[in-house]
Amino acid sequence: MISRRKKIILVQFTIFLIAASLLYNTYRDKNNKTEEILKIVAKNAPDVNSFTDIEYSGFDLNGNRYILNAVKAEFETKTPESINMKNVTAKFYLKDGTVLEVISDNGLYNNITLDMEFRKNVKAVYLRNTLYSDQLNYLNSDGKLLATGNVRGESVEKGEFFADNVEYNLANKTLDFSMFGNKQVNVKLKN
Repeated sequence: MISRRKKIILVQFTIFLIAASLLYNTYRDKNNKTEEILKIVAKNAPDVNSFTDIEYSGFDLNGNRYILNAVKAEFETKTPESINMKNVTAKFYLKDGTVLEVISDNGLYNNITLDMEFRKNVKAVYLRNTLYSDQLNYLNSDGKLLATGNVRGESVEKGEFFADNVEYNLANKTLDFSMFGNKQVNVKLKN
């Protein structure tokens, strides 16, 4: 009977040694292993959505059709109505059959009010007239275009002008020029 007891203890001791060596071999290199760290860098903030080659189209409050294109656009999820755009082109098809085209490096489009802001290297072409400015705002509810900052206009028939602000009323097609301070609008008319 003692031999049976010795055999059981010997088997238990052997199992213990095997288990201990397995545990030791499993965890002995834990401190020596270098862990690979995967670093994920987001291109945009997690609350920003971006798109490429976008187009918005519709009718403004005055019944004029427009098409707004951009190479890249993005918006924050907190304010999805404000779309920031890069390399912007807009075409306004006016009721009288004429077309106004606006090109800029950057833009902002509000898809609720339909207001548009064009910034940096702005060029607007209407018939045979061209307007250059730092910024051009299309105010949909007022039916106006407001150009500000280094505004320069060229007309094939009438000449050129320089102003700080130019306001164009789409309904009655009038231009209002203004300057900051005591400066005067500079107009060069052709004979």
